[in-house]
Amino acid sequence: MPGSLRLLIASLFPLPLLAVGPTFTSPIVLYTDIASGPNSGGENDQGAYLSIFGKNFGAAGLGSRVKVTIGGAEVNNYRYLGPSHGRADIQQITVQVGALGNPQAGVALPVQVTVDGVGSNTTQTFMVNPGRILFVDNVGGSDSTAVAGDIAHPYRHVQTSDTSKAAFGAMQAGDILVMRGRGTAWTDLGNDTYFIKFINKDGSAPTGATGSGPLTLMSYPNEDVYIDVSGNATQKGAISGIDTTGGYLGGHWVTIADLRVESGGNSGVIAVQIAGDHWRIVNNELSAATATNNALAGGINGNATNAYWVGNHIHDIAGGSNQENHGIYIDGDGSYEIAWNHIENVSGGNGFQVYVNGGNGSDVANNVHFHHNLVHGISKHGLNIADNTQNGLELWDNVVYDTVYASLRFNTNILHGARIWNNTFYDAVTSGNSGYGAITNDWNLPGDALDMENNIIVPTNGMHYSGGSVGMSAGIGTVSGNLWFGGAGGVGFDGSPIKADPAFADPSRADLHLHGGSPAIDSGSGAVAALVADDYDAVVTRPAGAGFDVGAYEYAAGYVYDRIFADGFE
Repeated sequence: MPGSLRLLIASLFPLPLLAVGPTFTSPIVLYTDIASGPNSGGENDQGAYLSIFGKNFGAAGLGSRVKVTIGGAEVNNYRYLGPSHGRADIQQITVQVGALGNPQAGVALPVQVTVDGVGSNTTQTFMVNPGRILFVDNVGGSDSTAVAGDIAHPYRHVQTSDTSKAAFGAMQAGDILVMRGRGTAWTDLGNDTYFIKFINKDGSAPTGATGSGPLTLMSYPNEDVYIDVSGNATQKGAISGIDTTGGYLGGHWVTIADLRVESGGNSGVIAVQIAGDHWRIVNNELSAATATNNALAGGINGNATNAYWVGNHIHDIAGGSNQENHGIYIDGDGSYEIAWNHIENVSGGNGFQVYVNGGNGSDVANNVHFHHNLVHGISKHGLNIADNTQNGLELWDNVVYDTVYASLRFNTNILHGARIWNNTFYDAVTSGNSGYGAITNDWNLPGDALDMENNIIVPTNGMHYSGGSVGMSAGIGTVSGNLWFGGAGGVGFDGSPIKADPAFADPSRADLHLHGGSPAIDSGSGAVAALVADDYDAVVTRPAGAGFDVGAYEYAAGYVYDRIFADGFE
């Protein structure tokens, strides 16, 4: 969503506090765009811009009723309060941090939002770390006269084919490239036909020492920074890391935040590439509407350790008849936190896919945490847990609906101990293809493959609950206490199924909250407590009643959820 449109929506439809009673109205901080940065330099010598995302931030009064502190010190100035680039029901506050009382660098400081004197959680942190702010302006900038840290003397290019020049050439670990949005799309190409490729340059863990910290590319507050890399026969994509297995250097500790990007290239929108490390991709609007059959990638794709891909709106991912361009695509081993994303209108493949064939630096995929995501309007499977997915898979509090084939598909014979808890799968197999079920399995799952509990599964128009060339069966781990409704076939593989109408609030409008009296309420297993602490909305703590509810939503008396749907505001 463009920045100007977000501001208009914020003024016309201010987000209310989400509940009637005090239990649900406290502000909640879910994530931030950057995790470290300078507290001096840049615009007015007040340091880095920081955006904070969460719920119950109020509708007005930024800087008066609504305040932000970092390490107990109030930020210097406030820039934005409104909906985020990612999920429309998650709010965003943008600030410039300022001196913060000059705390010790290299120390993680708690971030807190206070609304009318009520403080949020303090589990998210920001670290003061040395670095420069390099402004880049494609309307008024000049590479020859640019001055690092000076907003009045910005660079013109983020990167050119000669990577020693422009802002990227000047960039060092800990620096932040701030792009301006002046109403003109960014169409430049840098290294290897990407808009920017993080080659021969690494960030690092922030330690408080000069020369440490990530390489950050982000937008200026309240401006719509639009990178338009519409594909052609010679173009690869928009933002790229490095294949570190091929002898190239670079692509470690990279942050991409608050941008709007369209890429039709065959390598996708953001290609982390192979064996990356600490790619933090937050609050971006990513599309590939111009992608062709050559695109074998996704909105975000690649593999990395310590990947943090959170709060993005990934939409209109095309790909033609090959159907191999996905919303998010993991193609190798690493560790992944993928949460709070909205993935929709993927006509080129799966909503989310894990697939490893040994050609991308590893033979397996481990440690994938996928939670609190909204996935819908998908031309293949909603969630595709495919070849060589192995250990540490956790899927919880996701809402998946309107998928041409399965809501959830397995195609791996080495899966062990996968936790699939409290998801809502609705309107699966819209194609009417009887070879698929809402839950589909096409390979022999081991005896300890699954711990699948507290999910709601509702196929479309009487399609099968399970399907695939192998199908679901007993003896593949714990499958128990899931709610099944509206489909065909048996669910004997579920040791304790609930066969009943889940009583959704308004399924015709994709509102899959539970009505009071739903059989899903208090019917779930408490064995999920170690992982499932809240529900999809994040405002309701589980369990709200006598027991855990089944599905992605937890019913709580007195809770009035915001009526923001996948297709807009009401």
